[in-house]
Amino acid sequence: MDDREKIITYFATHERMPTYEEMKKVFGVASKNTVSYKVEKLIEEGIVKKEGRRLSMVSTGTIMKLGTVQAGFPSPAEHSEMDLISLDKMLIRKRTPTYMIEVVGESMKDAGIFAGDFVLVERGRKPLVGEIVLALVETEYTLKYFQVEKGKPVLVPANKAFKKIYPDPEKLRIEAVLTAVIRKYYR
Repeated sequence: MDDREKIITYFATHERMPTYEEMKKVFGVASKNTVSYKVEKLIEEGIVKKEGRRLSMVSTGTIMKLGTVQAGFPSPAEHSEMDLISLDKMLIRKRTPTYMIEVVGESMKDAGIFAGDFVLVERGRKPLVGEIVLALVETEYTLKYFQVEKGKPVLVPANKAFKKIYPDPEKLRIEAVLTAVIRKYYR
């Protein structure tokens, strides 16, 4: 485990930053000078910030992964080692062309995308048939499956109450391809 993971693990476990004395144990060193050097490196990396004499964590998007859980029939509980997972690394392939949009409407509900969800989309990628895209049709944006019929693009909803959209190819621009859906279960 590197210094970054050690400090994040300590913070996640204790819900506070360790003191310099505690950091000697966290980093496995004997000297406060070595701790100071390691803290400066963590500050440079953007993991820790200094506010006066106080250290605090910078939001890292890193959380603890405890293991797996059965979504079918219950299975025996097993204890597994905790890992640190970066949500950014897990959800975002390319940072610059990726952005988040809140979903409005019900046209993609059968794809598991509901009003109030957030979607991550990546610009600059040509969509494959069957992928969900953010499309600009004339002057309006929509989130739909990208299909091709008779050589022409078709935008297909994931809700039988909505109709397919057969846009004029000259008035259609695929803005981005969906990469992730984020849903909070509390508001």
